[in-house]
Amino acid sequence: MLEGFLGTTGAFIVVLGVVVFVHEFGHLLAAKAFGMRAYVFSLGFGTRLFGFKWGETDCRVSLIPLGGYVKLEGEGDDGLTESVEGRGDGKDFLSRPRWQRFLVYFAGPAMNGVLTVAVLTGLFMVGFQVDAALYAPPVVGAVDPEGPGARAGVQPGDRILAVDDVPVATWEDAGYQVLLRPEQEFPLRLQRGGTTTLVDVRAAAFGKEKVGTIGVFPLVQIGRVMEGSAAAAAGLREDDAVLRIDGQAIRGFGDIPPLVQAAKDRPLQLELLRDGAPLALAVQPKLDGGVPRLGIGPKLITQQFGFARSVREAIAQSWAMTKQTFEVLGRLVTAQLSPKTMMGPIGIAQASGEAAREGGLLALMRLIAIISLQVGLFNLIVPIPVLDAGQMAMLAVEGVIGRDLPQRLKDYILNAGVIAVLLLVCLVLYSDLSKTSFLGKYLP
Repeated sequence: MLEGFLGTTGAFIVVLGVVVFVHEFGHLLAAKAFGMRAYVFSLGFGTRLFGFKWGETDCRVSLIPLGGYVKLEGEGDDGLTESVEGRGDGKDFLSRPRWQRFLVYFAGPAMNGVLTVAVLTGLFMVGFQVDAALYAPPVVGAVDPEGPGARAGVQPGDRILAVDDVPVATWEDAGYQVLLRPEQEFPLRLQRGGTTTLVDVRAAAFGKEKVGTIGVFPLVQIGRVMEGSAAAAAGLREDDAVLRIDGQAIRGFGDIPPLVQAAKDRPLQLELLRDGAPLALAVQPKLDGGVPRLGIGPKLITQQFGFARSVREAIAQSWAMTKQTFEVLGRLVTAQLSPKTMMGPIGIAQASGEAAREGGLLALMRLIAIISLQVGLFNLIVPIPVLDAGQMAMLAVEGVIGRDLPQRLKDYILNAGVIAVLLLVCLVLYSDLSKTSFLGKYLP
């Protein structure tokens, strides 16, 4: 039912609507707290569809659901002012101290951060399952024979200790560090048996996003063995790691069903890792409704905590994503990462649709938390005058020099900011379009 209602377009509107609503609501709350007059609080642009009055503010939903805005008295002549009643009573934006105006701009990104922490807290309290491999030690289960890892000498059973001298404790850590280094050579510190070895590996650029990969994969562990199944009869156990089936390396649990179904009634030769020791077992699949099955499931872990622990986990995860964002931005600026890693409106729409179809409401809520944080950080750190950071920067400069900047200079800065935003929009749209199946083959 959820999948039917939330198609790609519907999911996109929900994600963007929630993120923008909270951002603009932050501006509105701060303005009202300081007694400023707000004429309009709109979700969307263009023609007013419906709404209600909150004091002097027309809270509305508008026709084009691609953003939103708050119109404060005195904030600028953009043709949206709908009344001149009450002018001169001190409620206009520009008559207020700079620190109040600064906080009004700051409140939007701050509310995005609050939304991220609140959503993640709720998810941790409800509980959700994730692939256990993400949080497991980075022990190599499979190696692409044609990949960079194999050429560097990485072997199944190796444990990755550090990537480019950055210590890694889980596969999530290791994967992220490799992802940041497409087409770069770096040292990989491995533990093999009782010794530590250092190999140099040059990551390849993978996928439409051109992110780094070295062609190594985590252990694929069994999370459950069904009673009376072929796996139970053969002696498979929970936490066994499946290395190969009939000589074919297993990179993920999704590799197993096609191999089982292709075998039909033929026994399969499984190479396992049990308690760190190799083990070989033959398994005869059983037919279930005419389909051969082993009767095993992937190893998942459930993350569910009480309120206090959920808040701590949410803050910690938000901080981790913030640090990762700055690291990615640094690599984008220095051309170590492709602009194709950026996600614009088309990418957000596709991600929203996939989250709604494949992961349901919880996945969609997690996507909202991630995008909300990115929107808040973008508005907080990109000093373009039409964004919150640019406005705060100009207020800070005026505070230091003790007077307003000349209006003509402000106009020049604003026009330059508009051009910068348009260039950024073009770059992000290029990134989105280059990843589509229709235009991707024509765009570099």
